[in-house]
Amino acid sequence: MSDTTILSPKKPSRIGLYFVPGLIVVLGLAVSIWWVAATRVADAGFDRWLANEASFGRQWSCASRSMAGYPFRIELRCDGLTMSAEKGELRSVSVGGFLALAQIYNPKLVLVDVNGPMSVRLANGQTASMSWPTMRSSLHFETPLKADRASWVVDGLVLETTNPLVSGKLGHAEFHMRKIEGEANGPSDIETVITVSGASLRDVQTTGSLDAHVITKKGWLLAENPGASSLENWRASGGEVVIDQWDLKRGEQALALKGSLSLDDSHRLNGKIDFTATGLGETLKESGLSILGGSIGAGSVKLPLTLNKGRVLIGPLKLAEIPPLY
Repeated sequence: MSDTTILSPKKPSRIGLYFVPGLIVVLGLAVSIWWVAATRVADAGFDRWLANEASFGRQWSCASRSMAGYPFRIELRCDGLTMSAEKGELRSVSVGGFLALAQIYNPKLVLVDVNGPMSVRLANGQTASMSWPTMRSSLHFETPLKADRASWVVDGLVLETTNPLVSGKLGHAEFHMRKIEGEANGPSDIETVITVSGASLRDVQTTGSLDAHVITKKGWLLAENPGASSLENWRASGGEVVIDQWDLKRGEQALALKGSLSLDDSHRLNGKIDFTATGLGETLKESGLSILGGSIGAGSVKLPLTLNKGRVLIGPLKLAEIPPLY
């Protein structure tokens, strides 16, 4: 018999058995910590917005408010959203509520679903009510309180107002706005696109549509601090509204605008707009512009519209005068 010692085989390490479960636990903890931190940031951001609105005298509140969406989404729900104000044109607003959500890997992009109906009361006592089956907005935030891109889409909007009584519908409407680069080392421009279809008023069967594309030169000055002071800063900096497209249609009638507008030292509108009208002869006659109505008839005509120190002119013919904007 050999004296050689027979060694027992070495037991395999069990570290590998715990590696994957341990990694899952670590990842779960990381996601949980990130979600809690992100929801606190979102909740605090909404509180900052409420405080900012309160500084302007607008008191917003939610009947109930909650955070959800764990683990991959951040969801802020506000049911029974209301606003009241003692000053300003807008005195009260009530909305069914909203759900704002963002993915934890892209918290700057926020989608908002708004639930109707909405009721609005103005300082002059006029009220308005709106309802819709679908309304959604998307916001991309450059800073916690400023969005550099915003979109709004609604289907089946029904509007009714009092004093005067107005009732209307929108089949579909979209509004898109984004910050774009302007002149070198200057304030950014703002690009706006509007699309409306299936628009009608009470007892009017023919629906209308609108397709618009507008660029506000140096418009970011207006977005940074909305109000008369920013409007004056925008004017003094050479701000300008460029209407690249404004096509309004209803049945056989159409109106297309293209031009630019600015403000002079007296805060009055200046600019030139070329408009093409089709089939608007009767409408112009009813508005008192019988000369233009007779020349257009059911056909099409292109005319330059000039705004000079607030006066609206077609050639030498003065149509109206717009007072200073502020």
